Amino acid sequence: MGQSLKKPVKNEINEKPKKQDKEIYLNSLSALEAYRFIQGRKFSLASNVAFILPNDNQEAIRFNESIKLKKKLFGSHFSAPVTELLTCGNAKVLEIGTVGGFWLADMAREFPMSTFMGLDITTIFNPDHLPENSALLEHNYHEGIPFPDNTFDYIFQHSISAKFRENLFNDHLDEMFRVLKPGGWMEVYGAPTQIIGAGPATEKFITAARECLRINGLNADIVRTIPEKLKTLNLKKIQIAEMPLSLSRRDTISFDQLEDEQNLLLQTVEAYRVIMKVAMGCTDEEYDKLKYNIAIEVETKNMHIMSIRTFGQK
Repeated sequence: MGQSLKKPVKNEINEKPKKQDKEIYLNSLSALEAYRFIQGRKFSLASNVAFILPNDNQEAIRFNESIKLKKKLFGSHFSAPVTELLTCGNAKVLEIGTVGGFWLADMAREFPMSTFMGLDITTIFNPDHLPENSALLEHNYHEGIPFPDNTFDYIFQHSISAKFRENLFNDHLDEMFRVLKPGGWMEVYGAPTQIIGAGPATEKFITAARECLRINGLNADIVRTIPEKLKTLNLKKIQIAEMPLSLSRRDTISFDQLEDEQNLLLQTVEAYRVIMKVAMGCTDEEYDKLKYNIAIEVETKNMHIMSIRTFGQK
């Protein structure tokens, strides 16, 4: 079975948020604790990690569903030209931001001759279900990537928009470049925090979400800066693969006969509930009403986000 290489974490605690100024609150959670439970959701308090999305089983399910949709959208889990490399075998692959483990496990099964390593701050899936040619290392990658120089043939970084404070992201890209072999490929996925064709309720949510990111030192449009950042690393053959991902049930290709809970936008609205209630100063009832209005727009509007993969060769 796949292996999980864990670091010890401190005991989990159960604590409800206090009423404070929203900017102070969003920035002041103690990094001395491994987790904090807030209103039934578990959040990581690792050093330098932005307090945005939960770190629990519910989030793992949402993340896995988004990975499946992106595979269907792009036709593959990756856009860099590495199919032959992975098929021939002996390639070493690093996935950063494993979360629910679907990308790691699915890629390991598709390319059994290569070796896959997942890297994430915590494990929120059962690593016993991983294929033999894969493993997971628990490590706070915001503080560096714990591998020697020139280790990996291919590196894939997930969903950067709600993860990296902008002042730390360049250092992270430097680390990715450091552990990438000469001739290897690195790929970064992201989506701007912007919904095209959004209705009033959805636009209200996105505006508040962008404010949450700003307060936490995150750039809601950081994915648009990736090509220039990769150029500064002297990567070659930099390319961008960009596809619209529908958030509307009217797009029957993506969401035919799906239940509300399975819609990516509504799942994301729910994932943001704790942080957004603080940012918007609203109650659960008010947030439920907002989510209900967004659900109506899912049915009646043609909304989509841009899914962007940027990749280059060392």
